[in-house]
Amino acid sequence: MICNSLICWGNLLCQIFNLKSFSMEINSQLIIDRLSQRMDLDRAYLFKYQFLGQDHYHLLLALKHVSGLSPKVLKPIVELCLMDQKNISFELVPIAEMLSKVKVGSLYYSYASLPENIVHQASSKKNPPLQAKELKSVLEIADEYYRKLLPISAGFLQGAETFGQQGNYQRAVFMLHQSMENHLRFLQLMIDGKANNVHHVNNRIKSLNEHFSMLRESLVGKDEEEKKRFRLLDSAFDAVKQNKDLEISAFDASWLYEHCKFVLHTIEQLYLSFMDGLKTGYEKLLAKEQQKEQQKVVNKNVEVAVGNLAAKETTLSNATASQFHAFPWPERYETDILHVLAQIRQENNPEQMMLLNYYVSDAHGKGLFHFPPQENEKAEIYLAVIKKKIGHCHFRKIVYGGVTAIVAFMSTDFLATKLDLGSRFSHTIWNESVVVYRRPSYKPTYSVSPINWHDTLFKTSISWTRNSKLMQDMLGVFAFEGLTSPQLAVLFLNQLTSIGLYSYLYLRIGYAPMNVTIADLVDWTCICDKKVKEFFTARGDVEEILNAELLKQMKGRVYELPSQLAQLDMDYFRSKAREITDFFVDLCDQSIRYMELKSEVNFNK
Repeated sequence: MICNSLICWGNLLCQIFNLKSFSMEINSQLIIDRLSQRMDLDRAYLFKYQFLGQDHYHLLLALKHVSGLSPKVLKPIVELCLMDQKNISFELVPIAEMLSKVKVGSLYYSYASLPENIVHQASSKKNPPLQAKELKSVLEIADEYYRKLLPISAGFLQGAETFGQQGNYQRAVFMLHQSMENHLRFLQLMIDGKANNVHHVNNRIKSLNEHFSMLRESLVGKDEEEKKRFRLLDSAFDAVKQNKDLEISAFDASWLYEHCKFVLHTIEQLYLSFMDGLKTGYEKLLAKEQQKEQQKVVNKNVEVAVGNLAAKETTLSNATASQFHAFPWPERYETDILHVLAQIRQENNPEQMMLLNYYVSDAHGKGLFHFPPQENEKAEIYLAVIKKKIGHCHFRKIVYGGVTAIVAFMSTDFLATKLDLGSRFSHTIWNESVVVYRRPSYKPTYSVSPINWHDTLFKTSISWTRNSKLMQDMLGVFAFEGLTSPQLAVLFLNQLTSIGLYSYLYLRIGYAPMNVTIADLVDWTCICDKKVKEFFTARGDVEEILNAELLKQMKGRVYELPSQLAQLDMDYFRSKAREITDFFVDLCDQSIRYMELKSEVNFNK
């Protein structure tokens, strides 16, 4: 076996050194043939970009999940396979890590994964290529970061000039450090979709060198003297941070100023190179998708299509009528509702589907958590779907015809555990909901414990005491005259809304679906009533814009404030904060009083 391995490597070396010369032409097929014999490749991408006016080629090797060897161990193997390819750099990355970075908006990996850059693909089933709409989102995110970056770095450069004119070269070089760190941070965002808090520019460049092999030698200086001068950037940062003095000559400061402008320009050109490449890829993919859709339309026979559609609807109606349990749906919505139920059953293969509530124009559900009747132009149904495993999908909204279905997914294990613990939410939906579908083989024998209203009241009261104080404290911030920023006011209102909404769901229902937006949670409250949804129904254009900001999922990001809100007086935001606080405090207090009554009933028994 060892002999066979030596022969294999010997043949590879012969292939390399028997070539006439080290050609600048890249033979991608030869490279993949060599690599695929020696490692578990999932994908391989070969892409080109421009750096300092020259074309550079980079090979991205995405490893399978079960590779078993770290990229560091495989690196020498790749180096040997590329020995006769001098105009190419490479990196190794687990396929899961790469796909994760693409999902969070990495410009670098999205560009690399364009269809025209793929030179090897083990399977397309598990990891389908990006669609045009996903590439468009990446382009928009990258452009937003870039537009925010420029004025910040320009401001630091201006600060360096000001301190330089005053002869304060330590402060001037510190400003240059901040400007360069800002651009390098942007470069990391471009690659990873997020950035860390490393402040030393040398360390940042070192971490980026894996993706751009020529970056370090091009930016840190040509010789030892320039490299030493470049290190003054980090030294100036440390000196200012530690409140120490650092002597820097006018010549060194001047050189660093010109070099910093060169670095900023270089990074911007690198970014623009990737943007241009991704835009081209996006346009090609969009044209291809549009052509495919047009071809479908051209090939479609209208008469046959109409006949098939009618037959399909008839079959669906007949099938769903027998699949789902009888329920007196209003006649005008029945076909659409049965279609939605059939779609959910077909796509999710559930064990059981339960109706929690519904709203229609000529009927309404009893409401498991009580709600007043209300007229609706369209039908809305609220379902709990029980599955063996639910994966990442906990909540979904489905619209078909005149029906909107709000669906929460729960696993059988989750339901069994909660019923055994006496969870009021699980207890209520299990005993009082309407079962509209149950798989014939699903015969649950769950242990259903009664609700312990004393414990429930104790736990929820503690939570509400804490959260209500937090809401009142946030309301107190709005009374502070020093609060003059509309941007900050909207951020506080967003958090105030989130706290109130989660508190209400915990007190009133006892359950909030995971991995959902704030707007989705507002929809979920309708299993009780429509008070919350009506509260966030705008009565004017400005309120509609503000509500969109209040229900936005921030996830640590600060969005640019719409101009209509930025011009508002602070008293408007103070009034809104009071309105939101009073609304949720009233709802939550009602829920506490209800649980107090239930607790007393149970206690008397």
